[in-house]
Amino acid sequence: MSGNASPARPIIVLVEPQLGENIGMCARAMLNCGLDRLRLVRPRDGWPNPAAVATAADADEVLAKAEVFANLDDALADCRHVVAATARKRSLAAPVLEAEAAAHQIVGWCDGGAETAVLFGAEASGLDNTSIARADRILTFSTNPAFPSLNLAQSVLLFGWEWRRAAAAGATGVEEEEPVSRGDLTPFLARLEEALEARGFFLTPDLRPTTEATLRSLFSRATPTERELALLQGVLTALLRRES
Repeated sequence: MSGNASPARPIIVLVEPQLGENIGMCARAMLNCGLDRLRLVRPRDGWPNPAAVATAADADEVLAKAEVFANLDDALADCRHVVAATARKRSLAAPVLEAEAAAHQIVGWCDGGAETAVLFGAEASGLDNTSIARADRILTFSTNPAFPSLNLAQSVLLFGWEWRRAAAAGATGVEEEEPVSRGDLTPFLARLEEALEARGFFLTPDLRPTTEATLRSLFSRATPTERELALLQGVLTALLRRES
């Protein structure tokens, strides 16, 4: 970022938000910090929601541009990096970054032209493992370990504040080769899971979701480039051809 140019902005993704009032407060927090790109995945009470307008405090432009998606994969299809905000320790955890470090990393990605999403979970439960498996980084906040719980708008505001500070300081480094988007990665994962299913890899139906989430987390953390994904597709094709 140079001169008076506006910094490239990440996308805030609210996964299954429950109350319209909370969505409105998130929009207000976003605009406070210069963020205006909002995506909603399966909002419980539908969209648009008049309750969101009441609490947005004139952040109407954020609500007006908000995009709604039926599932998380569609919401992330054009994203090359995904960061999941969670305070919980998870078995699928990608590299964990404090908010300040995560914000600097995100500024670098965005300034380099890589579409980046930051995920926030539902008010009552946060992000589940299936959602976190889509992330290549985990965002956490240095709150009181005896009481780490934040409400949804607080979490968005804390991230937005750190992002604004990092954007003002400028990018600290950008990867030389961009990873593929989640939309490009998803077909490979679906093809891999189909091949594994056909060969009896998933021993029991109840364990399959956990195994699939682990596989998705592995490849999400790896952030393969276009060249690397082509190699993976070629390896899978060769293995399947050899069996036929």
